[in-house]
Amino acid sequence: MIGFLYFLYLMGIDNIFGHYLTYDGADIFSPFASDYHQFAYFITPLPFVALYMIKRENRFIVKLSAALSIVLLISMGLSTSSNTLVSSWVNATILIIALLLWKKLREQERSASIISFFICLAIIGLLFSFDNIMGIVKDFFEESSNGEHRILLWINSIKVWLYSPIVGLGPGSFSGNQLFQGTEAHNTFLQVLTQGGILGGIAYVSLISRLIKVTHVNIFILCAVLSLIMYGFGINDLRRTVLWFYFIMFYFLCMKEQRS
Repeated sequence: MIGFLYFLYLMGIDNIFGHYLTYDGADIFSPFASDYHQFAYFITPLPFVALYMIKRENRFIVKLSAALSIVLLISMGLSTSSNTLVSSWVNATILIIALLLWKKLREQERSASIISFFICLAIIGLLFSFDNIMGIVKDFFEESSNGEHRILLWINSIKVWLYSPIVGLGPGSFSGNQLFQGTEAHNTFLQVLTQGGILGGIAYVSLISRLIKVTHVNIFILCAVLSLIMYGFGINDLRRTVLWFYFIMFYFLCMKEQRS
């Protein structure tokens, strides 16, 4: 269904019976959503779910459908213009490669020496690429529409949290260009801190830790979970129903896989 809507979008059709496929009149694919982050967040873990299906399924037609869906999802994701989505995909993909490489290396003889070598190689690579990495980060925060004002919002969220660091300030949004301006922190953990304080932060970290512990049995589902968590660094995602749908589904899927 989403693929059909995307096809209509590519054909230049921007609404169906008055329901828009784009965000606020811009060339941003966001079908029936008032905020393009709603749709971008919805498709965030789906490429990794498709990889899970390719790994698990034996039927060729299912594998092919899943592979094609990855291409379609990436194309749709790029059309949302969400750099938060792209960064969560890139980070989760790097994690997949690192985890698969780690798993492969641990199976080799003298694995400790080989792993140490690759870690040193990665550190050297990061050091030589430091300027490029910092340039990408700077572009994200200063030139991207998603990164604009994020640092200011985060700093003000921390300042607001300090007014009640233990139990927080309760429900509401307290950040903004100034303190207590009524704007969300645009960061899930900082939003939890301002609302629930250290106690809320501990509860949130406990939830995420438990979820990671359960889903680590499957690399692709783990990366699907982590892509959602990474997206949460740029938005407040706890109020999004789809987050809890995914978390519950991935949790019990991996619980079932552990038993089998």
